[in-house]
Amino acid sequence: MSAVATTSESRQITGTIIVSVASIVALLAFLYCGYIAVRYSGQHMLIRNFSFRQTQTALTAYWACRDGFKLAYETPVGGAPWAIPFEFPIYQWVVSWVSCSFGFDLERVGRLVSYAFLAACVFPIARLSRTLFSGQWPVYFIAATALFFSAPLHIFFSNAFLMESTALFFSLYFVSYSISMIQGVRSVRTGILTGTFLTLAILQKSTTVLPLVPVFGLWMLCAAAPEIRAQGLKSRALWLGIIAILIPFIIGTAWAKYSDIVKELNLLGHHLTSSALMKWNFGGDRLDWKLWLWVIWHRNVVTNIGGWLGIGIMVAGVVTLDRKHRGLIVLSAVLFLMYFMIFTNLQYVHEYYQISNEAFLLFAVAVALAGAMQHSNKLLSAAGVIALIAVVALNIQTFRTSQNFKWLQEVHGLNDPVLASAHFVRDNTNRSKPIIVFGDDWNSEFPFYSERKAFVVPKFFPQYDDVYQNPAKYVGMQPSAVMVCREDRSPEFESRIAAAMKPRSIKQLELCDIFLK
Repeated sequence: MSAVATTSESRQITGTIIVSVASIVALLAFLYCGYIAVRYSGQHMLIRNFSFRQTQTALTAYWACRDGFKLAYETPVGGAPWAIPFEFPIYQWVVSWVSCSFGFDLERVGRLVSYAFLAACVFPIARLSRTLFSGQWPVYFIAATALFFSAPLHIFFSNAFLMESTALFFSLYFVSYSISMIQGVRSVRTGILTGTFLTLAILQKSTTVLPLVPVFGLWMLCAAAPEIRAQGLKSRALWLGIIAILIPFIIGTAWAKYSDIVKELNLLGHHLTSSALMKWNFGGDRLDWKLWLWVIWHRNVVTNIGGWLGIGIMVAGVVTLDRKHRGLIVLSAVLFLMYFMIFTNLQYVHEYYQISNEAFLLFAVAVALAGAMQHSNKLLSAAGVIALIAVVALNIQTFRTSQNFKWLQEVHGLNDPVLASAHFVRDNTNRSKPIIVFGDDWNSEFPFYSERKAFVVPKFFPQYDDVYQNPAKYVGMQPSAVMVCREDRSPEFESRIAAAMKPRSIKQLELCDIFLK
């Protein structure tokens, strides 16, 4: 009897030590992610590969501050009328309200709000852990938190002026409450909260959560099938499912239709509707070796779970743990891969899109690690916490040696070519008049930093040459300036601009030639 008690006490002490060590690791990962977010929040958003989408998001927030919140909100980069809505601007409006109300720098606020939503993901992660693992939930929460906040993808993009972390926050809560409903919780509160978080996630960024809707919707239906068959339309589960899944989907569809109607009023927006982008968004070769090697393997598996180390942990979890753990590991890995199979082009081109599904890969590894740490076998428990430390340390080192971190550290002073051109326009034009930009795709950098509404004319725009010949048709009035930038600065093209515009002066800078009206 004494020997049994001693063994039990020894296991308890070992378990306490393991949980304490894992908690310290998780806390350090959380603090490091926060340190990076605060330390570099004052930098400009001119990070190579990512400034296009960041400044587009910031432009929406800036003009919401200037002109007020509108359902047909303005992102004045595509000419008049200025509204070309994509996602419902929850994140942008939060940033705009904080910045305008308190007079804080918009760029800094945008980045800190992005981090705040990422940090707030600890709450849905904690709830999901409690829902799945009951009394043992702290170990799973600790492991998931350590991996979540040490992942280089999350550390870097928590410092970005993007809505991805906001959409992820809503999506994780949706997953958490969906699991509760699948487990048999039939309270109206749970149904409403599930539907609310799904609605917010769809509206904020539909691509973050849409792949989950059929999975969890069908899972709920299967779990409630006996009750629905027995009670029919009187089934509580049926109506809660409608509230949780169907109504949010209808709301999201209505927003997509409305945003397309608004886009059609804009000559550039006509090319950016859901139907116009459908083939590109869902296109791409699912079996392309570059997708599997460079995007899935290198960009995600190697960068965020240590490559073969993370794969080995998941395989070990499947082999050594019970059926529940095996199922969760496999399901999480499948959900991670599913996004690449649905939004192939988007996932291939935009690294920040992986924020929507990287969490599932991290959770798969966390389940395997936590399952090992709380195992009765001391050796397996020790191996679990050692592996957790190894993955977190490797993640931090990977981030610190990454190109993304180098870009994050770059200081963009007033002599930066983009800022120099944008600030010249800001300081030498009428703020009430728009500008036109050639040679910068439909990038929002110049409109945002010049604080001017603009038409940044992309090469694919059919009326490319007509824009400088009849500018009022595209921006509503005569522009105060025309910027000709990068590869478009040819003598022949600029002579046509000058002939049509008859500028009062021309300023030649490193990146752009600026024709002032």
